[in-house]
Amino acid sequence: MGILQACKRRSLLLFLVLPLMALLLAQMVVGCGSASQAQTSATSGTPTAPSQQTTQTPGTQATGTPTAVPTGKTGAQTTPTPQPTSSALALYGPTNFLLDTPFAFSTVNGVTTDDNGATTSLNPTTVKTQTIQELHHLLFVVDSSDNIKVYSQGASPISAQLAFNSDGSANISYIQTENSEAGTISILFGAVLSTKQIDVHYEQQYTPSMLINAQASDIEVSFTAPVKWVAPHDIPAAPSNGTYKMTGQGGIALSWSAGQNAVAYDIYRQISDQDQQFQLLTTVKGTSYNDNSSAAITNIHATKGIVYAIFAVGPTGVENPGGIIISV
Repeated sequence: MGILQACKRRSLLLFLVLPLMALLLAQMVVGCGSASQAQTSATSGTPTAPSQQTTQTPGTQATGTPTAVPTGKTGAQTTPTPQPTSSALALYGPTNFLLDTPFAFSTVNGVTTDDNGATTSLNPTTVKTQTIQELHHLLFVVDSSDNIKVYSQGASPISAQLAFNSDGSANISYIQTENSEAGTISILFGAVLSTKQIDVHYEQQYTPSMLINAQASDIEVSFTAPVKWVAPHDIPAAPSNGTYKMTGQGGIALSWSAGQNAVAYDIYRQISDQDQQFQLLTTVKGTSYNDNSSAAITNIHATKGIVYAIFAVGPTGVENPGGIIISV
């Protein structure tokens, strides 16, 4: 989660997302403070069903929360008890859906563990906030054969298990693990989907590498959220051709190529020496942005530099979890 997420930085092709979750696994290393432009690998294409493009991920982004292999206190996956539905779920044929807000939490647990094994409880409000930030970006895509893939910021798409219940609901579950310079992050996701809502049990654990000054973390939440059904044409194509250069004020000028059907772009920033996850900076309608903030000017020459992640937003507000990473 915010304090759980560790930055993924690799050689470039990751929301994302755990302001508690990993789109892009290629990285491009650009010299800090260079005035020349540096182009990053782009995650192109729009995840739509039934024929789904595989979203490649620039492997630097640590969007959302560093999630990791569920262990210890929670152990095996717990799937919520199916809830009665007012109408049968129609998950046949191409369809896409998101977890909408608000999230109604019934369980919120989170701890960090230091090098000596001492644990500290995480603030429940922080755990909730970062869980919402990350999981609100998940895009579920079901094809005509009822195969389901889950797209998240910062990771390659995951194939999920799908099973139908007698009451018309469906069980969805998957386990996701990512390894990077930042350490190991994993997710255990189990849910019961009905026509209008989804009941989710979610676990994540983060184990930092020796290169990262961070504590291990472990969270477990259960919640109910509305379901937002999304038509394929509502999902914009990801941007591409991300570049940067220095501004006259000593900041960073970002630019990129437009994604088809995108009406805006969400811009996230991670200052590696300070942030354990990407922070949403702003939303812009054009294909450029100048970051002349004091944080950018101060940290542009930092050892680990600054990383930006840019995601396309469609006409209905749906953000494509595929995007680009620009490493400075």
